[in-house]
Amino acid sequence: MMAVIEAFQTLFHDDKLNELMNEIRGEVLDEQTIYQLEIDEDYLKIEKVPLIRIEDIDSSGTFYSDDKRGAVDETVQISTMTVALEDLDKLLAVVDSAMNKIDFEQYKSKTYKEPDLGLMYNSRAYRRINYL
Repeated sequence: MMAVIEAFQTLFHDDKLNELMNEIRGEVLDEQTIYQLEIDEDYLKIEKVPLIRIEDIDSSGTFYSDDKRGAVDETVQISTMTVALEDLDKLLAVVDSAMNKIDFEQYKSKTYKEPDLGLMYNSRAYRRINYL
């Protein structure tokens, strides 16, 4: 399974994350605002936050022996957007925990105020070595 799909399924079905997103938003939506590759334009609105987007960064073979790949080095980026920095902090802790369950370790992070909607924005890179 592609890493971006596995990360999406893990976050989308994480009860703690879903409860926290609904609590921050103040309502339960028909569809949770967690997306693969791009955010649905109908949900790219302040009233729909928090928003999470999962993107593939890289996947490559590693640990070769006798010209056979022994593992796959996988990296994904998870971008999280909220109105308040405090809410972003809470979400990141839950996302990190969920990603650790599928052996992804967070190794890079950048937080800033997104200029178009004025949202607090964090992009985090996660990596795992998946042995074959």
